[in-house]
Amino acid sequence: MSFEKDWVASRRLFILRLLVEVGFEANEGVIYRATERGGFARDTRDDLRQDLDHLVRTGCLTQTWLNGSLRVVKLTERGEDAAHGRVAVEGVERTRWDR
Repeated sequence: MSFEKDWVASRRLFILRLLVEVGFEANEGVIYRATERGGFARDTRDDLRQDLDHLVRTGCLTQTWLNGSLRVVKLTERGEDAAHGRVAVEGVERTRWDR
């Protein structure tokens, strides 16, 4: 795996774990600010949107659009399992998390 793919997989895992910590649901802006402060400041909003799209496609998140412009994502059971390292999800780092 390349450094870039590892970075993306790590960022996606961070997003899943963040959602576990904040009650399983957040909007895109909150997630972006948290990823900036969580060590991913070099990444763009487009990077984050691609991650969220990927996590929706792989069944880790569901999404709702409010007023057609505010995306709110919610962690699924599969996403929570991926956050804890209990299941492998393509494109998401898999490590054990004791929480």
